[in-house]
Amino acid sequence: MDWNRIDAIITKWGTPERDEWRRLFDKWDGHHWHDRDRPNEKTNVLLVDASLVTTDGRPDMGALYEFLESQVQASVSDLYLVSLFPYIGRQTDTAVDPRIRLYEDLGHFADDFGLMYDLDPVIFNERQFDVLAETNALIERLAYGATKIRVHARSFRGMTTEQVKDVLALWHEVLHHYKPNGQLILADDAMDDAHPFFKEVDAICHFDLASHIILAFAQGDATRLVNRVRKIDAPPEGKTYFNFLSTAERDPFEKNLVEAPPEAILAAHSILFSLQGIPSLDYRTVFGVTGPTDRDTLVHALKTDGERLKLFSGVLSQANVKRVQRALSPYASQRVLDTDTRLFAIERKMEGETIHLYTNVSADEVELHVEGTSLFTGEPVDAVTLPPYGYIWLEI
Repeated sequence: MDWNRIDAIITKWGTPERDEWRRLFDKWDGHHWHDRDRPNEKTNVLLVDASLVTTDGRPDMGALYEFLESQVQASVSDLYLVSLFPYIGRQTDTAVDPRIRLYEDLGHFADDFGLMYDLDPVIFNERQFDVLAETNALIERLAYGATKIRVHARSFRGMTTEQVKDVLALWHEVLHHYKPNGQLILADDAMDDAHPFFKEVDAICHFDLASHIILAFAQGDATRLVNRVRKIDAPPEGKTYFNFLSTAERDPFEKNLVEAPPEAILAAHSILFSLQGIPSLDYRTVFGVTGPTDRDTLVHALKTDGERLKLFSGVLSQANVKRVQRALSPYASQRVLDTDTRLFAIERKMEGETIHLYTNVSADEVELHVEGTSLFTGEPVDAVTLPPYGYIWLEI
């Protein structure tokens, strides 16, 4: 631990004393820490309720792992597990410390996926904020396999901007001490274009992205979405955004589109994958579920329900194509392209690779005169007619 950096922050709080901080970090020194790769083009996050898969009507973490490992591991790098903390042990395990059981339950997950958790203490002023206890909670989540921690700005209500910066800087230092490639991600409903906390975190959530995409499809016009994306500042070096169409706190994206056909939902995901940042998918959309579901029932539905299968395979197909394109790294540059108002078009570039992505947000056919190689088919393209809600990704 870099005590020079830590001291500069913790001394501002006055309490707890430095010795208490040393005891906290000494407690974790003997833990075996396992890091993962820094986010790259392979990074696709799946938000999933930890209670999604049930056996005999009860949440089953083992069955959840088996389901996700068989269905999405080839396409998804990280699992954003929600509804996990506080952890409740199985009813048959009353003699086992729930924390030990959770380590066991998450062991397989951490072997095959990066893990992301929330850390959202609820406070109303600075006197209620126990910085030592909350830092311990952050380290504990890292020990549970997390490589990404999401913190919500609303957790710091009643605190000044400088106080919040200090906490985030402390947590950023601690997180990167144990997981050098880890990510501290800040969620902020009132995100400004020039965010005041970008220096202290690794990524900022884009909460208003979904509403602009919904509006584009509702109007069949991408103008406002284009204008919004143009206003988004390029993140500082080594930083990025965290993008999503829906969150655990809100309805799934498609519920906000009136009678949206599968094609429109896939088109929306084409936009999600095209933007600079780490994309997060919603399990409710990917699997077509609304709550806890029996494993066998879920597997059967994905095989036999045509509409659910179309969304499931379509979204994962996009994720698979993105995984092999360096220009779709979270750190690749981004530029909005001028084109038909019914299209959202963006250019991504990195290390000599250039990709143009076009998405039709309307129910019209749109003629597009472009040259490149389709990333989905490998075929050369010099002109294309995009069907309603069609999309094309081209290597230029």
